[in-house]
Amino acid sequence: MQFNTPRNIRFGRGSVEKLKNLVDGKTLIISGENVWKNVKELISLDSPVVYVKRRRWKEPSEDDVKFLAQEIISHSPSTIVAVGGGSVIDSAKLAWIFYEYPDIQWEDIYSKISKLRRNTKFIAVETTSGTGTGVSAAAVVTDEKGKKRGVVSLELIPDVAIYDSNLVMGMPENVVIYSGMDALGHATEAYTTNVDNIIGDTLALKAVELIYFNIEDSVKGDENAREKVHHGNMLAGMAFANSRLHLPHAMAHALGGRYKIEHGKMVGMALPYVLRLGEKCCERFASLARMFGKGASQAIWELQDRLGFPHRLRIKEEDIPLLVEEIINDRLLKYYPCKVSKDEISKVLYAIREGDLDEI
Repeated sequence: MQFNTPRNIRFGRGSVEKLKNLVDGKTLIISGENVWKNVKELISLDSPVVYVKRRRWKEPSEDDVKFLAQEIISHSPSTIVAVGGGSVIDSAKLAWIFYEYPDIQWEDIYSKISKLRRNTKFIAVETTSGTGTGVSAAAVVTDEKGKKRGVVSLELIPDVAIYDSNLVMGMPENVVIYSGMDALGHATEAYTTNVDNIIGDTLALKAVELIYFNIEDSVKGDENAREKVHHGNMLAGMAFANSRLHLPHAMAHALGGRYKIEHGKMVGMALPYVLRLGEKCCERFASLARMFGKGASQAIWELQDRLGFPHRLRIKEEDIPLLVEEIINDRLLKYYPCKVSKDEISKVLYAIREGDLDEI
């Protein structure tokens, strides 16, 4: 067994002030235009900034990443600093690959990534509390057909990650909720995969605790609660980078891509349904009840009710067979701890369509 994580993680309020001591040589900042407006006063780097653009979908596409890669190539940096949420940092990670391998094709990236860091150091500064991408080995992009594709490689783990809660104090309420549900999905999925990794399990359980018991106060603007959720996001990212994810994220890839729904929102919507399915077949799911005082599926469903989070998605009848095939063939399914059938996935989709947890 092994455990992989960035070589340097800085966290806590004010930790981003150390950024100027962590860069090497010519530096390029990659961010979102609105994100940068909100955080630039906290980041003491006098370096050029390029923005991630979304030209077609709500989240970055393959073409958006290639365009960003050309921007990076034009600057020839020795250090890339990605400042933002999952869309920004994931785009920067994938553009980094094209910067180091300009002739690489997308299918090559989806299968295996060659060794990075030939030219560049990569620093991630997360400004939302959901993706954990600052410490993870993953990135998500929307392909030319509108399908969300995950790329996983240890090469994509940043060299340095910074989790400064001062950067997340200005998040809008819906971003706090959706990103928080994504992080809670990371934590619960990492704990319940079939990968036996005691470090990942320990971090995942602590992340569940920090996020579940603090997200409501975080939504209300409590700064201490928001910092705890941000740290929970960081721990969840390290957990799933090593223990992997499974069915909720596989469902989010298929449903989110088809219906153009934000990733965190779709993960959160799928989460209680998948937990209910898992509670019937795997002790690891049921063991989460010791933390919640009730079944994890019911506890998270009730939390979502209190947050005003949606439980229902209008899935078209004719889409269900196609979605089942997409989900059953998603490579994350190999980490689901129970043997899952097409009929069971179909049942979960119908339950989501009706917004009825008890259909599982």
